[in-house]
Amino acid sequence: MKIKVQRKVNIWIEESYDIENESQIQDAIDYNLDYYNIETLWETQEDLGPVEVFDENWSKIYSNIEDE
Repeated sequence: MKIKVQRKVNIWIEESYDIENESQIQDAIDYNLDYYNIETLWETQEDLGPVEVFDENWSKIYSNIEDE
């Protein structure tokens, strides 16, 4: 049996920008500039607990997430 496990995690990413002056810092924060490099910092990964498990046809077979 093949399954897919989806986990909710908190993780940091790092985007690198070339800016011309400090007034562009907020533009980078607000996603208004194109970054030239992006890196996922996997060592920062924190498992938040919610998990869902699906079979290979994407039918949910387990979840520890309560319906709201």
